[in-house]
This record gives sequence, structure tokens and C-alpha cells, in this order.
Amino acid sequence: MDSKHLARRNFLLKAGAFACATGGLWLPLNNLAVASTKLTGARLAGNAGQLKFSLVLNQAVKYKIFTLTEPDRVVIDLLDTALDGNLKQGEHNRPPLQGIRYAMREDGLRVVLDMAQAVDFKNTLVQSGNEYVFEVLLTPRGRPVAAAPAENSSKPVAVTTEPSRASRPFTVVIDAGHGGRDPGAIGRGGTKEKDVVLAVARKLKAQIDRTADMRAVMTRDSDELIPLRRRLEIAHEKKGDIFVSIHADASNNSRLDGSSVYILSNDGASSEAARMLAESENSYDLRFGAVSLADTSERIASVLLDLSKNHIIDQSLIVAKGVLRELAQVSAPLRTKVESAGFIVLKSLDIPSLLVETAFISNPYEERRLRTAQYQQQLADALFRGVRRYQMVQAQELKGRMESV
Repeated sequence: MDSKHLARRNFLLKAGAFACATGGLWLPLNNLAVASTKLTGARLAGNAGQLKFSLVLNQAVKYKIFTLTEPDRVVIDLLDTALDGNLKQGEHNRPPLQGIRYAMREDGLRVVLDMAQAVDFKNTLVQSGNEYVFEVLLTPRGRPVAAAPAENSSKPVAVTTEPSRASRPFTVVIDAGHGGRDPGAIGRGGTKEKDVVLAVARKLKAQIDRTADMRAVMTRDSDELIPLRRRLEIAHEKKGDIFVSIHADASNNSRLDGSSVYILSNDGASSEAARMLAESENSYDLRFGAVSLADTSERIASVLLDLSKNHIIDQSLIVAKGVLRELAQVSAPLRTKVESAGFIVLKSLDIPSLLVETAFISNPYEERRLRTAQYQQQLADALFRGVRRYQMVQAQELKGRMESV
């Protein structure tokens, strides 16, 4: 039996067990094939003080949301809705959230959030381009939270929980790869990857910070080793709108040259080269003692739900294509298409993320170029143009959504 059939079989077994435990009416997936609304993505952000649980839908939806006690739960019923992908469920250590369950009902899809304590919630439904995002803010009971309706019509309402999004600057989290005990790749001339990518990152930050409606945050601004997952935590703490990890490639073939751009893949690498690169980058934490083996467990709690059509990965691809086009103006790219693989540093599925291999430090010519301030600036300029174009499109879409409310 192949993996797809096993995944489907395991889901049906879990859904059946959940039905027996709750006494609800659960139907197989194929019975809801005619549902007009599709759940295409989901994600979790925030901390123990306030969690934001988001569901991405292909159209506006009628829903019910309520809480239950003994034990504490938040129940979301999405009427006339079916899954478009495979939704992960089970235990999750993201206080006060303990776990997530879901199952098909006669009238749609039910999602149950198991909580460690009583919580208050505020929910909104807002249009985002061709999609609709259903958001629930979860706050431990006793903290102030605005009231929200328990039911709604199919008309979307404005997001009122984050009114500052239109006014705050677009935040770019710049991740200079490697650092400290981890030099990254080393060229024949002794050039260390950690040094040149930090120089490019600083130049990119300076350019972004000169732009009125943008700001940049560095995961590291000195020669220090930052664990991969800590880089993700910084992106969340600083409320990043996009995450750009900067690296310099290397190969045993000293004639290879050019840049390449990668995004996260949940379905395997797009090529054998992408897979090998991801394995190499992911191994640095263990090789240089940044984390223990125990730290490689599922600590990235923001990747709570994994659907085959994920909105954030789609957005990552959009910005990555733009960055690759700009880099092609500086140097002929190694690959003309964006590639994907399971990079740990990109596993922040509530922030569009990309990894850029600026050039081959193992190529003597490119190594010499990477050492020069002029070429570093050219690379920073190309990255800026790609990110800036994406930011302007996002700002225009946000303005259109606000005007339509």
C-alpha cells in the first residue's frame, strides 16, 4: 500500500475513533465531495498570551464557533465545507493549545481545539485576494478580549484584531546563514560563507531601512551561531512579513556558477540537488553543537496544519520568482526556476520564506567577486528589488480589501 493510501487510511481511522468518542455524526470524505467551500490551508501563530488560529478557504463560509468545558475546547463548525488536502491532527505543545481534532459532519467540517484551560475567543472572516481567511484569537480566560458573534452570514467582515497592519512598515527578516563556529562553505582563497553573506545582509538591511514603508530585522548582525529554529522564532517575535535566508553555494565542481532560489517543500525536493542541499544546510545545527538531538523534534509549533495547497508556500513562490528574476540581472542563474526542498529554516508556514544561494564560493571567479563590496551591493540591490515588488503588490491588495469593506 503506497504512502497516500496509508495517509488516507490513517485519517479515516482517526476520524472514526473521534466520532465514537463524541457521539457525533461523521461521514466519509467522498460523501462531502459536493461541498461548495474548500479548506485549503491552516496555520497557527502567537504565544501563550494570545494565539491566532487561521483557516484559509476558497470562498466565504457560514460557520458556528463556541466553547465547551470539562474538558475545555473551542469548536469550529464550517458549514458546507470539505478538505482540499490532508490535515494533520493530534497533540500539540503550544499552550494553552493541547491538540487539534477534526472530522466530517453531515453539514460540513468540524474542527476541535483542545485547550489546557478556559479561553475567550474573537473570530473574524476576511477576504484576502481570491481567498478568505477565518481567524480566531484565543486568549486565556480573564484577559480582555472584544466580543464576537457566534454565527455569521456568508458576508466577510473586516479584521479588527490587527488594525495596525495597514499602517505599520512591511517587515523583512534577513537571515545571514551560518556564523560563529559554523563558517559555512569556504572558498579556495579562504573566503568564508558566513562573512560574505553577513556583508550582503547588512547592505540589504541598509537599503530596506532607507525605504519609508519598510523595515529590516537581522537574525544575526555579528559573527555568532544562531540555531536554525531560533531564527524562525526571531521572525515571529519581530512580526516578519517575509523571511529571506542568504547563503553562498559550494560544489566539488569549481566551474559551477550562478545563483539559485529555494522555497519549502512538504512533498519532497524538486530535484536531487535541492534535496542534498537541504540535508547539508539542515545538518549544521548538529554538526556545530547549536542544538542537541532532542531539539530536532517538532518544535516548530507554527506548522500546526499541513495542507497540500498551502497559501504561504504559494506566496513564497511568488516572491521567490521575483527575486530570481532580479538576480538574473546580476549573474546568469544556475537554475532558471525556483526549486524546493525541506529546509528547516524555511519551515515557518505563517511567513512567506525563501533561501537564496547568491553565488558559488567554490568557483574562484565568483569567490573573488563575493569578496568585493561592489558585487555584494549588486546582490543586495537585486534582493531588494524582488522583495520590494512583492511588498508593493501586497500593499495594493491590502488597500483594495480595506476599501471594499
